[in-house]
Amino acid sequence: MEGSPSRTRGALLRLVREQADRRRPAELLAQYRRDGFVGPSMLDQRLVNALDRLALDAAEGYDAVLLSPVAPLGTSSVVAPTSQDRTVSTTRGSEVVSDPTNVLALECARRLLDSSPAATPAGAAPAVRLATVHQTLRAQSLPSGAAYSRHFRLLALAEAGPGLPDDGFEVEAVARQLRAYDRLFDACEHGLGAAFPRRRAVVRVDARGPALEERVVHRLDAALPHVEVITEPLESRYYDGLRVGFGADDRSGEFVEIVDLGRFDWVAQLTSDRRNRFVASGFGIQLVPLLF
Repeated sequence: MEGSPSRTRGALLRLVREQADRRRPAELLAQYRRDGFVGPSMLDQRLVNALDRLALDAAEGYDAVLLSPVAPLGTSSVVAPTSQDRTVSTTRGSEVVSDPTNVLALECARRLLDSSPAATPAGAAPAVRLATVHQTLRAQSLPSGAAYSRHFRLLALAEAGPGLPDDGFEVEAVARQLRAYDRLFDACEHGLGAAFPRRRAVVRVDARGPALEERVVHRLDAALPHVEVITEPLESRYYDGLRVGFGADDRSGEFVEIVDLGRFDWVAQLTSDRRNRFVASGFGIQLVPLLF
């Protein structure tokens, strides 16, 4: 039990209760006015609901999952090379969701284990495709610009399953997810009057993956012929050898990678099975009305 959150939970709850007892109404309002963690979104909720609907309609073929506001403590830092400091942790062994793709990795792992060969008909090939729209909260430095805030709306797509020859799982997952985002671009243009000109995909691989790069580029050229595909070296260890950005020019004519997609080893770690692949992506949909 050493190190278990339950060992300190009682003391932490007592401390928080005592702090709350000392607060006055004026302090609540003062914090609400200054603290970016607790203030409302800059977007109108009716617009957000419209964006959510367009996003989930574009994610056809993915099971839509409504996530809890919190996840197990360490969800974003145990399997990924990121700091727990970027996440708001609770006193109950949980954390506020700072990246829904990490939570979708947990759900993918659970579904893969539940549909293992022992639990499915002979010859079944388990694979999971999930989508969610989540109000995400992050405790980290904000990029410059009025479009960014502590909590924001994020569409996340995730796919997990056994690896295939010639990187087949990853290649098809990348193409499928970018097609969904491309459909969302179109839907936002038609339904909200947004504009996504000069759409581009930026494929990045590390030194291990020249063949993977060629396969992804070839597949995207076929799946999205109207999208310019360029390549760059991958310099981040956060990804498992593959990262793809997708975006368009904003109102000022500057290219914005509004979609970030990558291959990760998280599901392989969670299931203790290195044959399992995981490709996930996020789209900051609140940026659509603010930038496009």
